[in-house]
Amino acid sequence: MNKKSLRKQEGAALFVGLVILAIITIMGYTSMKGTILQERMAAGLHNRSLAHSGANSAVREGEEFMFDLITETNGVNVEGTEGGSFYNIYSMLQNPLDPENSTLNVTVEAFKKRNWDSDKGTDHVFNFNGVIANAALNTVPQYIVEEVYSIPLDGFDSQEFGLSGSDSSVQKSFYITGKSDSGDGKTMSLVQSLFTAVVSSSPNN
Repeated sequence: MNKKSLRKQEGAALFVGLVILAIITIMGYTSMKGTILQERMAAGLHNRSLAHSGANSAVREGEEFMFDLITETNGVNVEGTEGGSFYNIYSMLQNPLDPENSTLNVTVEAFKKRNWDSDKGTDHVFNFNGVIANAALNTVPQYIVEEVYSIPLDGFDSQEFGLSGSDSSVQKSFYITGKSDSGDGKTMSLVQSLFTAVVSSSPNN
């Protein structure tokens, strides 16, 4: 084999080697991008789960608060007000006395926005910032309670029970909305439940 032929073969081997190296590099880069994407997706699911769990926990605390309040007091007198003057329970409407011309309660609607501008929510009693780093939340979860009633209002909020008005029992309903965000503050969750109780000013009826 002459020197000229040998030089041609060496050049071909170098070209093939470079092609293989380029293919391996592209495969490695593609695999790395896929791994990074999967890590980001997993982190997003983790943050969403944390935020949702925090909001659920706040709702459960709000439900427990309402149960204790109605159990320990005369539930008929548990009413929402425009400014939440009664145990931070708000009315659904800004002006409950004029339901046909009233907007929804601005305080409650501000709380439901996906931010933390509202300071009217009730903080969760547990400090989630004190747990391990990968399960911490950015802000203490909050809840807000609003009384729900039919529109138009006929006096107050209630649906009456009993025959011919002989039973003073009424059904009262409240929306409990919980809000929480994830540890990185990028994911927020809102959870809402409907709390209903039958109360009476004459419990023995």
